[in-house]
Amino acid sequence: MGSLSGHLLVAAAKLNDPNFSRTVVLLVEHDRGGALGLVLNRPGAESLDRVWDESANGPCPADVVVMNGGPLEGPLLALHANPVMTERDIVPGVFLAMRKDLVVTLVRDNHAPLLVFAGYSGWGAGQLDAEVAAGDWRIAPATSDLVFGDSDSLWQRATTHVADTNLAAALRIKHRPAKPWHN
Repeated sequence: MGSLSGHLLVAAAKLNDPNFSRTVVLLVEHDRGGALGLVLNRPGAESLDRVWDESANGPCPADVVVMNGGPLEGPLLALHANPVMTERDIVPGVFLAMRKDLVVTLVRDNHAPLLVFAGYSGWGAGQLDAEVAAGDWRIAPATSDLVFGDSDSLWQRATTHVADTNLAAALRIKHRPAKPWHN
């Protein structure tokens, strides 16, 4: 399997792992050594001001919900749309900041859209490929609309997106109207 960096992993309905049931994960990195991703639709229980003291000096300038990026602990990470503040381009209009100074600046300057994550999702070499082959995950190209859209409906929207993409490919449809029932 080629690299899935910049793609969404959409949990199959049968996936019962409590860490990933009905989740959508943005793959930030995927190569032979493994994969790293961020769960896009799991708001964490804490707001940014509770973890801010550990990340920056001074009071937290914004009331932002910290997303639960996955079961693995790590530093605060941010997905944003400011190409000047990027360490990695993920897809057009979606950038990743991992360095503390960039995350702090993005929050302080109130850049929007902005998603801040505590934790991440990780897979060892070959592990994600095996899970995809077993049917635990569906794959879809990521878009900024999906990444920064409503997280509550994301799994349903991404599941529909995957199904529409697969149907269009199977039927060799080049363009699917937004409301095909109006034809």
